[in-house]
Amino acid sequence: MIGTVTDGTNPIPNATVKLFDSMGVPYQHAITDEAGQYTLSDVAAGSYTISAVATGYLLSAPVGVAVAEGGTTQVNLTCTAEPTLALGAIAGVVKVTGTGAPLAGAKVSLIDSKGVVVAATYTVADGEFVLYDVADGIYTLMVSADGYLTAGPILATVAGGSIVNLTVTMTQDIRTYNGTVSGIVRDQNGIAVSGCFVGLYQVTGEGELQTETLVAITKTNTQGMYLFGGVKDGQYMVKAKLER
Repeated sequence: MIGTVTDGTNPIPNATVKLFDSMGVPYQHAITDEAGQYTLSDVAAGSYTISAVATGYLLSAPVGVAVAEGGTTQVNLTCTAEPTLALGAIAGVVKVTGTGAPLAGAKVSLIDSKGVVVAATYTVADGEFVLYDVADGIYTLMVSADGYLTAGPILATVAGGSIVNLTVTMTQDIRTYNGTVSGIVRDQNGIAVSGCFVGLYQVTGEGELQTETLVAITKTNTQGMYLFGGVKDGQYMVKAKLER
């Protein structure tokens, strides 16, 4: 089987020509030469379909062909240029720092050299993302997700319609995942005490082995209220003392 792949006028070199059997199973393929010509050898008699594709072109419409025993069949194919396929792409995967687990739902923003957000997408279940139709240029990416510190700016350069692959890691924002301890300090008469020192002690161990370690201090406000933020999981005790 022989033929030529063109864009309707000009031959297309380095196009991939694929032959499928009557069940749609790939049978054989070839690459066109500088003249856009291809040859498929030793094709058994039978019914087939054939298509071609090349970089920057859409897959040609499948053509049905019947191959006779010992004969030479010629099939010429036409591929249509697709301008957007000549543009680049930026792809990657977003993972969690430390565990390497994929992070779904992260927002990936593409920012051009003027600081304008020109495209945005979100990661899927396996943490992957793709930004298509990216013109040549120098870009930065910013990646954000609830409960994580923003990653970026990440530099990405697209040249000659290239494809850029990235791996982005994001760190959990411990300020989001940690808890708080709060309350009001009152005296023996039930009156709120302002300006009172308050200590937060982490309690570890049990019984005689129990240890109390001071991990944070603060003072009550004018309403006698105190608040500790960024408290990690664990057992705690609060102690108050009025400075005299």
